[in-house]
Amino acid sequence: MAQFDFGVSAGGVLVAIRAFESDDPHVSTWVSDVGHTAFSASAFYRERYSDFVDLGFDLTLAHQSFRAGYSNSGLSGGSSRYARVEIDQLYLGIKPEVRMDAKRMAVVRFGFMAGFRVGGSARGGASTWSMASPGTRNDDADLTSDFGGEFRFAFGFGFRVPVGDHWAVTIDPEATIGLTSILHTDGNIRGSDIGLRIGLSRRSQRKALTSLFKAPPRDPAAGAQW
Repeated sequence: MAQFDFGVSAGGVLVAIRAFESDDPHVSTWVSDVGHTAFSASAFYRERYSDFVDLGFDLTLAHQSFRAGYSNSGLSGGSSRYARVEIDQLYLGIKPEVRMDAKRMAVVRFGFMAGFRVGGSARGGASTWSMASPGTRNDDADLTSDFGGEFRFAFGFGFRVPVGDHWAVTIDPEATIGLTSILHTDGNIRGSDIGLRIGLSRRSQRKALTSLFKAPPRDPAAGAQW
């Protein structure tokens, strides 16, 4: 048996989305009109692993809103696109926790998050040109597939305020930094945020989630296995 907490939380985040210069001189990217505040919701599981360390897993839903332009051009031709992006990302986080007190009421949390686009759209204009053939132009292009999930580093704190024997209010300030691009074609666009989620958790003591990945103990009386 193991002790663990599970629950849900919600709150707001301050969002930053930036275009990074590409190593390819033919590629250019810009970002504007970023929605700097967003709602965030999370479901979490936090398991007591040792006297000082907990294992944390969470699913976090976040919305991203911005305008972006990206192009790739050379002497023989190129392409240019611009879009209004409104997408929903679902992040799977693995975040170990280091306890700051014996009662597990305060922790330092860090880890990584893998994001997946689960909704929303990106629409705008797309054009191509070439010295060898006529160019194309579409002023109402669906560019949703150009944008998707990303990989982030997360760092934050967790505070637990008990309410009775099993329940607690959770207070979780957290910052995340994008390590890979939201834009999955020419260019590099990364996001980061800092925010606060408040939630409700329940403490339980039963078979732990991590036990599913552990090999069953070997019976010494069974002898050698060949």
